[in-house]
Amino acid sequence: MTANRIRALIVGSLFLTASTVWAQGNAQKPATPAERAHVQTAMMKVKLDLKDDQVPKVEAINTKYAEKMDPVLKGSLEPAKKMTQAKEINDQKEAELKQVLSSDQFQKYVAWQGEIRTKMGEGAPKRPQGGAQP
Repeated sequence: MTANRIRALIVGSLFLTASTVWAQGNAQKPATPAERAHVQTAMMKVKLDLKDDQVPKVEAINTKYAEKMDPVLKGSLEPAKKMTQAKEINDQKEAELKQVLSSDQFQKYVAWQGEIRTKMGEGAPKRPQGGAQP
């Protein structure tokens, strides 16, 4: 996986964290993993048209992996290690979601995550290409 894709994954995870805090209207209190999972599940319910029996399963998965991601987001590891850990956690989460979601819902989920990464990537500062500095 390229460094840009890994960076986009981390940015997407951070976006979900930031959007949770914003959605709750309290930017001064960091959202707990359970709060982030609940907001993400609510968004998934709408975006993926989850069925009633899928919602608790998806919320359990989101909570499990929000709790796994929390120390990565709050940790003091170097960015490359954070990106590696976040990707591993996200891959595990997607594997579990794939078991609960229909193939159509999972494709919508993947597309939605791609949109988030693209939007976050567009807002990232641009680094010069190559070794030459102006």
